[in-house]
Amino acid sequence: MNEFGRTPAPKPGFYKGVDFDTYASWDAVNSHILTGLRRTPAHLRHELLNGGLDPTPSLEAGWLLHLAVLEPERFEAEVVVPPKVDRRTTQGKATWAGFQAANPGKRSVDADLYSQVCAMRDSLRAHPSAGAWFERPGANEVSIVWEEREAGVVCKARIDRVASIGGWPIVGDVKTARNAARRPFERVLYDYGYHIQARHYLAGLEALSPIPDGQAFRRFCFFVVETEAPYCVAVYELDETALAAAEQDRQKHLRTWRQCVEAGEWPGYPVGIELVSIPAWALKVWEASE
Repeated sequence: MNEFGRTPAPKPGFYKGVDFDTYASWDAVNSHILTGLRRTPAHLRHELLNGGLDPTPSLEAGWLLHLAVLEPERFEAEVVVPPKVDRRTTQGKATWAGFQAANPGKRSVDADLYSQVCAMRDSLRAHPSAGAWFERPGANEVSIVWEEREAGVVCKARIDRVASIGGWPIVGDVKTARNAARRPFERVLYDYGYHIQARHYLAGLEALSPIPDGQAFRRFCFFVVETEAPYCVAVYELDETALAAAEQDRQKHLRTWRQCVEAGEWPGYPVGIELVSIPAWALKVWEASE
């Protein structure tokens, strides 16, 4: 195991049917590590040593949606809504005990959250483009491992789904958003590094299974569903400019990761004194008022 308690990754290849905990234990660089390095290596190391992000309602909803859409059999078998009973009463205690006995090991979720997730799932499947992608033959929750030879780093990714639409291989990721309109999503996409995630997935697939010249190239799409009624859906494909910028950042962060691991040093912010100013938009307001 390394400093972060991870086990060696398997040899490069495609891995289906691997549970998420096993995938997470593999010692390899994923897109979360790369986007984490956008702040500082020190922040990333702290997160990795302390178990990652704390669970939030939005994270739980996103996890449940992925299960409902990509692993529907598991969703039906493992997720249950507990009865609303007063467990201080004799009848309530008996009902609750019966519920627990009938559902060992299952994940209990609030009825409102369950309804929300089901509505989001149904909206995705009813959308003409998203629905077509889900209906086509494909592969869900595929874990991949490959080596970035130039950077000398072993990488991994867990891809939501790969399927074809109209002859085009579509690599897709399911996202949730409060506002799925184009401009708000573009801001979220950049802030959270979704473009780096997309390029990382494509790089792994290219390394393991290059597409011959003359055949349709892989395209990456985000299938975005809003978290509030009417649960509207939007599908966005990353353009070449975004992918090129993402690859530049990805290579930089791969080199940074290797340097930090080899040196055992995880720097924070620069140690010198830097000049700062007010944001560009605020400068324009100030200049206009002069």
